Amino acid sequence: MLKSQREPEEKKLPYMAHLLANLAFDTHISAAMAHQMTKAAEHMTYRQLCILQLSASKERFTLRRESYRGQGSFPKDLYQILYEYYDLKNMGLINFGGEATLSLPDVNPGAATPQALGVDIYYQMRLYKIPDAELEPIATLLR
Repeated sequence: MLKSQREPEEKKLPYMAHLLANLAFDTHISAAMAHQMTKAAEHMTYRQLCILQLSASKERFTLRRESYRGQGSFPKDLYQILYEYYDLKNMGLINFGGEATLSLPDVNPGAATPQALGVDIYYQMRLYKIPDAELEPIATLLR
């Protein structure tokens, strides 16, 4: 169980390092904003960082372009990812193109887009450097 917690967190380390290094030298970001970004990034899982990257580069991956409304059941691996999307939405880091997202079935991966603080986190953490090999297993579930 500890291994399942540590390994993904270790993958987050280079991106957290980018964030901290970039925040130290970016004069456009106040100390309060830097604190908020750091707190949000610490709260995120590595898979959520991958989802934020997928949302920013969704045109490269053929993700499902509709919600899961009406789907009777979900495989565990899918609903775990939908929870990650839903959490990012509730944190205000992504949106689904203006569609109401009130529960897991409302998640529409193909419409997810980073917004506000999510955009800043994406660039400051350099999430565009996450290898496609890390993103592909998530994208495969979302097709």
